[in-house]
Amino acid sequence: MYIYESHMGGFFTKDEILSYEEEYCEQCGDSDNFIGYADSRKTAWKLLKPMTDINDSGGYDRNYVDDFINSNFEE
Repeated sequence: MYIYESHMGGFFTKDEILSYEEEYCEQCGDSDNFIGYADSRKTAWKLLKPMTDINDSGGYDRNYVDDFINSNFEE
């Protein structure tokens, strides 16, 4: 699955990579951010770990990231 960070905040997945036009929001002029491709929980964690708040490092809440991974990737 292809993982993206929404320009509105949070993550989402797609089965196919999005074109620039699909990522771009005409309403606000911003666009979603492609993070990478993951085929497992382990790979998804490697991609999202740098964006995760660990020991007050800033970023997305660890529980949110864990829930996202668990709901989108099977073991």
